[in-house]
Amino acid sequence: MGNSSGDGRAYGRATGSWDSELVEVGAGTPSGELLRRYWHPFARSSEATAVPREVRVLGEDLVLFRTLDGAPGLVTPRCCHRGTTLYYGKVEAEGIRCPYHGWLFAEDGRCLDQPCEPDRGRNRDSYRQPWYPVVEYHGLVFAYLGPADKQPVFPRYDIFEGLDPDTEEIVIVDHFAFGGPSDAPCNWFQTHENAMDPYHVFILHNAISGPQFDPRLEIWPQIDWQRNDIGVTATQDRELPDGTTLHRITEVRMPTMRVIPTPTLTVLGTTNNLSWALPIDDTNTRVYAMVRKPRGRPPQGLPVYGDGKSWFDLTDDEHQRYPGDYEAQVGQGAITLHSEERLSSSDRGVSMVRRQFKEQVRRVADGLDPAGVEFDESRAVQSVIAGNYIVGPETDLSTIPLAHTLEQPAD
Repeated sequence: MGNSSGDGRAYGRATGSWDSELVEVGAGTPSGELLRRYWHPFARSSEATAVPREVRVLGEDLVLFRTLDGAPGLVTPRCCHRGTTLYYGKVEAEGIRCPYHGWLFAEDGRCLDQPCEPDRGRNRDSYRQPWYPVVEYHGLVFAYLGPADKQPVFPRYDIFEGLDPDTEEIVIVDHFAFGGPSDAPCNWFQTHENAMDPYHVFILHNAISGPQFDPRLEIWPQIDWQRNDIGVTATQDRELPDGTTLHRITEVRMPTMRVIPTPTLTVLGTTNNLSWALPIDDTNTRVYAMVRKPRGRPPQGLPVYGDGKSWFDLTDDEHQRYPGDYEAQVGQGAITLHSEERLSSSDRGVSMVRRQFKEQVRRVADGLDPAGVEFDESRAVQSVIAGNYIVGPETDLSTIPLAHTLEQPAD
């Protein structure tokens, strides 16, 4: 990295590079094939309508629609007949009809009608529009873009089960980290690994931009990281003035999920939310958060900047004075240059996330199943352990659902 003079100046430095096993999302790339073994949220349910919608997922351009009978569909844009785009198609009860010659395709790509052919398509069963399976879950539409014989069951989460519709609701919040727009012009992984970097809270969200969350988070904690079969967990213990301890747990789960308890500490105990990073392509990311909350209450607190402003209220000068997660992560560039980094002891959680992800990339390349996928419907519901826990001096931390789940990795 240095130049020939050895005094650290920028002149003559080598060209930086990124780790392709972490950042590439396209079909056929090692990490892209890993990502295609999981379900990914890519739209709100309200965006699947009788008006076709262009979407981009893992570098693939697709068309989302909902039949008049209510079934969502996700297909490639080019009609398998003559190649025009189905974006201009007409949605009907059973599917989407190509605007060029009227071929009708069901949500699973089956050709149902060919009006210009004899008998409206004697051989229509021989044609199929390329498609992907989708599942709707609490207001989000998820897609599986991988091989059919490796399709896992759709995962659900215990914190969203058993909802009382009279007093509770689940809402979708699409914002980048805590505050900011939903989309970011940078690679998904540099946003994802931030969840295992608890030290940035004290600098970025406190010393630089001013206190933005609960005052209890301004206390310097004891931090440790643990690895488990499906991800990496950070535990943070803060000794509070009343003699109790704030025991805070955050999670990163394979491949794109992060479970960050509310930083305003408005929810104690197991968290009420989780979020996913959607790799739109190599240089664009969207974040979706799912939140369970009492009806009529706001979902969670967001950071304030400067004179109590939201991220969207800041001027350009104020964004420079009060940077947040968006500025810090987008500021790494469209794809961060890993070769130019100098990781240190405070980056242990980030290193663990990267190492585990790359291990899973190689598992898939070797023909194995990656971590966290299930093929048995009875194991579809997954437990969440992240949360904010207030514990007393005599509390046995093994009573918090963590000790039986995690194992300390060998460094």
